[in-house]
Formats: sequence, structure tokens, C-alpha cells
Amino acid sequence: MKLLRAGAAGIFATAIDLLVLTILVSGFHVSAQVANVPALVAGGVANFAGNRWFAFRAQHGSLPKQALGYTVVEVVALALNGWLFALAIQHFREASHLYWLVRLATTHLVFLAWSYPLWCLVFRRQPTSVTSRLRRIRQRGGRPAVSSS
Repeated sequence: MKLLRAGAAGIFATAIDLLVLTILVSGFHVSAQVANVPALVAGGVANFAGNRWFAFRAQHGSLPKQALGYTVVEVVALALNGWLFALAIQHFREASHLYWLVRLATTHLVFLAWSYPLWCLVFRRQPTSVTSRLRRIRQRGGRPAVSSS
């Protein structure tokens, strides 16, 4: 289920990525290779939010720790995406006008092989102590929480 939710968050982030890429390339006539990085960064910010709050439901985890872990994973992913996109555009010059399709293919490959497996570690739920569980139960009036994952 997490993979599907991460995929949904990724679709939203990809839409942001492609929107920024398209605006820069088609609207401001920036080369696809130069527009590549700011588009990936915009998509990455949207993706962090979507994964933290929706896909992994990890909003109770440490925001700074998750942000740092996600940033480390995504800095490497950014390099992998940039390198793979540039390599694909360079080797398939006839497809350079289909830069958005190349973007979808290369980012999907990096997502499955690199990002998702490491996000599972970044956003994993930490076991809680018995004391903190009891405190939360008391705050809910003695009713135990129903798990939604």
C-alpha cells in the first residue's frame, strides 16, 4: 500500500516537475538540460511533503531528521536523474523534442531502483515506548488507537 501511495505522491510531484520543466523550456526558451535541475528541485519539495504526510504517514517522526535523510537520498537521486536524463537526451537526439517523455522514463527508473527503497528507511515508524503509548491512550480517554496502515 505504501508503494501505491508513494506512487500517487510521485504523480503529483512529477506533475510539478513537468510543469516547471515545460514553463522553463517552452515559455522561457531555456534548454531542457538547464531547466532539468530547477524542475527536479520543485518536484522534490512536493514529493517530500506527499511522502511524509500521505504515503508513509510519518508526520509524527522527527521533521528535521526526515528532511535530512530525504535530502541525502534525493541529492543522490538528483545527480542520478540529471545524469540519466542528459545521457538519454544525448544518445537519443531524435527524441529531444520529447523531453517530457524522457523525463518520465528516467525518473521512474531512479524512483524504483534508488529512491523508494531508501525512503522506506527515512520515513519508517520508530517503535514507541510503553510509557508514551500509555500517555496517548490516556489522552484519548482510555481508547486504544485503531491502526490505519
